[in-house]
Amino acid sequence: MKLLNVSLGTVLRLVILGYAVAILYMIWMARELTIASLTRDPLFATYSIAVLCYVLGRFAVALFYRPTKDIGYRRWVSVIIPAFNEEEGILGTIESIVRSDYPAAQVEVVVVNDGSTDGTWSQILAAKARWPQIRAIDLNANYGKRAAMAEGIRRSGGDVLVFVDSDSYLRSDALANLVAPFTDDRVGGVVGHAEVKNRHATWITKMQQVRYYAAFRIIKGTESLLSGTVICASGCCAAYRRDVLTPFLHEWEFQTFLGRPATFGDDRALTNRVLQTHRVVYQSTARAETVAPDTLRRFLRQQLRWKKSWLRESLYVVRYFWRKNPLAALFTYASIGFPLFAPIVVVHAVWSGLSGGAGTLWFYAVGSYAMAVLYSLYYAFVRRDGLWFHGMTFVAIYMTTLVFQTYWGMLTMRDTRWGTRDSTVEHRPVDQQRVTDLAPGTTPVLDVTGGDLDLVETDA
Repeated sequence: MKLLNVSLGTVLRLVILGYAVAILYMIWMARELTIASLTRDPLFATYSIAVLCYVLGRFAVALFYRPTKDIGYRRWVSVIIPAFNEEEGILGTIESIVRSDYPAAQVEVVVVNDGSTDGTWSQILAAKARWPQIRAIDLNANYGKRAAMAEGIRRSGGDVLVFVDSDSYLRSDALANLVAPFTDDRVGGVVGHAEVKNRHATWITKMQQVRYYAAFRIIKGTESLLSGTVICASGCCAAYRRDVLTPFLHEWEFQTFLGRPATFGDDRALTNRVLQTHRVVYQSTARAETVAPDTLRRFLRQQLRWKKSWLRESLYVVRYFWRKNPLAALFTYASIGFPLFAPIVVVHAVWSGLSGGAGTLWFYAVGSYAMAVLYSLYYAFVRRDGLWFHGMTFVAIYMTTLVFQTYWGMLTMRDTRWGTRDSTVEHRPVDQQRVTDLAPGTTPVLDVTGGDLDLVETDA
């Protein structure tokens, strides 16, 4: 039976590979149509060809990516978990870290409750009672994720700071693999590999699973290979050197844009500052799972929030990225330029088709289909969970909806609401008099009759 499964798997991969080659051949055979488009509509055709070269170039470079091997390098690590209204998942997040394979004496777990209005703090107290070695901090007000992260940094002592979202879960060997690249002194940040934990819940989560996999393995893999130029170390699983972060901690925590507080895009903003002096790399063996939006409405609102942070941070990236690896700079500037012109290209293709220029619309449709299939086939080649075709769904939604969010994001940049959660952020320094800090070695005991919190010393 095992031999049969291996044989079927080999046949399936050969079929997938064959279809991918057929798609590339179809693109090659369409060169006459491409030349005709260059003559008839040079700007549109040039853009389409450039996008095609960009995508295929990413695929080609990503083939050479390899993660850093774990050779037993261990640093004192502080894992910081900022939490806001995550009562359903926070306990599991903490447990995934506490039960890590990383040496217990060299890992510190710091959980920061950012003024949650649900039972998050109660869940953190339950975790503290179960694992007295963790540090539980309650800000007693909602200051925002950056404030919670910054407070965790100030109250921790690790050489390496690991950030894990409160709806994400690490594999047991994730910390060891996340620390491995820091043997290179040039590396200031490391991002792990994330997949969707609730990927089988709805078609929305299935679509995001395929997209996540491609985004990490292809995009971040390429950026990592090109001199450590990952432009966004995702908050679900990322690590930084403490001595790299502390010089700009206050400026990052209270960042403003267009006169408004920067209340989202903390991970991209953090990565942006680290990249100016150090490398940021992707470590595919440091694996995590994260809970993704399971409805179209929440997904679109999340994407708009991400688009706004991308727009804001891109203004900083373009100023210094020309000093990086030349190929990395080319990919990065292209990744900024293409989305800015994409809505115009889409409208142009549709308008040309309605006006009788069917060739332009056909050229655009074939190119979009080819890219969608290639991403989906890549996923099918490396993963056998039956979700590969949902990659085409993502491309369809991107081409029809997400592509236009770029301009909507520009128009609503001053709206700093999270969009996906009911946050009431007070963008000001944390009132230290109101902070509850339960240090390692204490166990909380809640008096249910009076509501008082007592601390009991333990030997933990």
